[in-house]
Amino acid sequence: MKFLAPLDDASTPDRVARRLHEAIVTGELRPGARLPPEAELAKGFGIAPMTVRSALAALRDMNLLVTVRGRNGGNFVASDVGERLAEAARRVPLSRQELRDLTDWRRGISGEACFLAAQRATPEQVHQIRAAGLNFDRLLHKFPDLRFADAQFHGLIAEISGSTALARAETEIQLALTDVILAVEKPMGNKRLIAFAHAPIIEAIAKGDGEAARNAMISHAEDTLQWVTMLHP
Repeated sequence: MKFLAPLDDASTPDRVARRLHEAIVTGELRPGARLPPEAELAKGFGIAPMTVRSALAALRDMNLLVTVRGRNGGNFVASDVGERLAEAARRVPLSRQELRDLTDWRRGISGEACFLAAQRATPEQVHQIRAAGLNFDRLLHKFPDLRFADAQFHGLIAEISGSTALARAETEIQLALTDVILAVEKPMGNKRLIAFAHAPIIEAIAKGDGEAARNAMISHAEDTLQWVTMLHP
């Protein structure tokens, strides 16, 4: 579990809740997934159990987690977490200018991550990228799981780039994109979902062609912007 990494001693419940929220939005914690026990979370984060408990309570208040009592109980990601995230995103939609700014940021961060991944990816990592792309294709008609698979795909490339800063920024981008894409009403009814095609990015990385990978990612970002602005009111 990548999300279960140490935080600093001064971490607040908000910081812990954000780490768990990121894991949900980027697909690391799937709908219906059971979280580790509070004591294990506290040990993994390197913080006090009370801080974890407060963070979990905040996520329950956001309707992202449900708690089940009893022998087989625990804290679980809501099975309909995608719909719950979508409902929250629709209440505060981004403006056209904010979408443009997000895309410009994505061009720089995600484009560079693809460039470096093309230069640095091992054969095994290329295989992982292909598998993530196939997982996305498999979920083409299953929303919002499709969105989580998309976030995982781009997050994986950023990790493979070898840059911690790029990977962190990519997570922030994917968080924002999840709000944008889930806020679209009935996205599966539109043929423009082809804008999310990852094949050009994958093939460029597999060939070790950094410039082609960057350009494919930039085209992908622009296509996504066009698709979103067409479907957003």
